[in-house]
Amino acid sequence: MKPKNETIEFNNALLGHFLADMQEISWDQALLGDQTLLRLANPSAEQLETLSERFSLDELYLKDLRNPRHPPQYTRLKNGALHIILRFPVEPESGDEASEVSSVSILADEKMCALIWPGERLHRFTNQDLIGLGVDDAVCKIIHILVDYLLQRVYVLREEMDEFEDECLADVGKADVNRLLHMRKELAALARLARTNGIAIEKLRLDAAYQENLLLTDAHEHMHRAATIAELKAEHALNVMQAVQSLLGQRLNDVMKFIAVITVVMTPMGIIAGIFGMNFTNMKVLTYPHGFALSIWAMLVLGVGLALFFKIRKWW
Repeated sequence: MKPKNETIEFNNALLGHFLADMQEISWDQALLGDQTLLRLANPSAEQLETLSERFSLDELYLKDLRNPRHPPQYTRLKNGALHIILRFPVEPESGDEASEVSSVSILADEKMCALIWPGERLHRFTNQDLIGLGVDDAVCKIIHILVDYLLQRVYVLREEMDEFEDECLADVGKADVNRLLHMRKELAALARLARTNGIAIEKLRLDAAYQENLLLTDAHEHMHRAATIAELKAEHALNVMQAVQSLLGQRLNDVMKFIAVITVVMTPMGIIAGIFGMNFTNMKVLTYPHGFALSIWAMLVLGVGLALFFKIRKWW
């Protein structure tokens, strides 16, 4: 049981705004007022319990609000309120894979819109973004801003991959295939996010209260565009990876071919040198006055002849 002073501090916290002028208001004013916005990050159990009473949420919905990895979905509650969950990429602050994507929940009825992050607040909105809007328009504007963030992330990653792919193809010897693979996986993940977000937004567009909203239509189109761009770029990145691996394999084949040619050319020289290096007393060829020069010339002629033979046959 929380002390009384902590409860008062919680109720009086400036967590909301009047949409008309974006004036800051307390928790209670946001819940009880008309045309208000409530923004929560990492909500406490008490806050979620209060939201549960305000929107008539059951325990399953409360679990959804606390889940940072919940897939996108749209639900119209029994009391007429809507609940939509979307997922968006965030800038990772550490090596934690779970911090790269987070869900955002939006609860709304005729009087209030509640924007809820399961953990840290990852996307901030200025007062100018939402001032003067009604609840339904505020919901669409919030979705549109979040969608634009995902689309811009796809654009940025596409540009980064274009530059990196050019570097890889310019010098395959220095190509970092692992980094290219990581970027491709991120693009594929963004494509999945855009597709699932688009499905949830499309269901919201079918709602009678949101059918004619242009921002929501634009948001849905942005998700379709983000998914298409990300999927095409991920496929292109796979082709670049295959090209890099093919060029690396060709370079390795050229190196092995050169080594094989050198080995074959040098082998006769080694045989001749080995024969003349044997310590036998009865080797009349060693008494020839020009034997050494002849052996050297023989080795050179054999080596050059083999090299020319490989060149003519296009083995080298």
